[in-house]
Formats: sequence, structure tokens, C-alpha cells
Amino acid sequence: MKTIQHTAISYATTKARIGKSIVTPRQVFLVALALILVTAFFGCDLFGAKGVTIKERIDMFMKDVNEGNYGNLYTHFHPQDTQQRQEVAPKSFWTPLYFQSGTTYIYNVLISGEVATVTVSGGIYSSTPFTFTMAKSGDDYYIRKLEIPKGNVIVESYLLKN
Repeated sequence: MKTIQHTAISYATTKARIGKSIVTPRQVFLVALALILVTAFFGCDLFGAKGVTIKERIDMFMKDVNEGNYGNLYTHFHPQDTQQRQEVAPKSFWTPLYFQSGTTYIYNVLISGEVATVTVSGGIYSSTPFTFTMAKSGDDYYIRKLEIPKGNVIVESYLLKN
């Protein structure tokens, strides 16, 4: 038994020393197939993009609010409504009227269809409901209407009105 093992090890190391591959084409194929299967099922979505969900869009919006990136908030509104996006692009639109710099806002999201009620606490808000009406553009959801607090429309897409 030891002789067979010794011979196999000696053969493999000799092949490796003289520059010959000890990997067979079948092994290369199996490794490549395994990598493709792992990527397809766990890595990226090869069979269609899932896009940004309503919850993810709200999380991105509130992250920008909490980090003080008020000039970035317009990117969360529907891209087909460029006029509305331009109106909400300046930092001065958001602060100090709706959000205060340096404040961390805590929020909970409840989604029903394309409408999300977001309860916000922090700064001037104490369990205040915001309403986000969402719409898709391609695979991604964007904000079409924002009410702060619920019932007080501060942003409404012109596309929604038509």
C-alpha cells in the first residue's frame, strides 16, 4: 500500500517539477461548473434584476437624512419628473423646515401596496407618520408623493396629478 501511495506522490511531484499540469480537463470543467452554479444561485441575479424595493428606497432616503445629505434627497424621487426633482434638490428645501442637521431620526416602515406609512421620531417629530407614495421606474421604486406629516403634501409628482 505504501508503495502505491509513494509512487502516486512521486509521479505528481515529478509532473509538477517538469512543468506539466497535474489537473485534468475534467477537473477544470467541474470547478468552472461549480463556480457558475454558485454565482447563479447565491452571487448575482443573472435571471433578471430585482431592483430597489419600497423598503430599500425609504431606507436610502432616511439614511441620507440622518447623514445630513439633504442635497442628495432628490435622487430618491421619480426620475421621469425632472421638474419636481429640481425643486427638491437644494438642501434649503429640506432644512431646517423638515429636517434639522445633526439629528438622528428613528423610523418604522409599514407598507401597503405602493404606499408606505413611516413613523418618524427625532428632532421635531415624535412618532409622526410620514406617507410615501411610490411608483416604479424600470425595476426600481421611487417616491412620487411625500406627506410630512401624513395629510400635509410637501412633494407631489406632477406626473401623479396628470
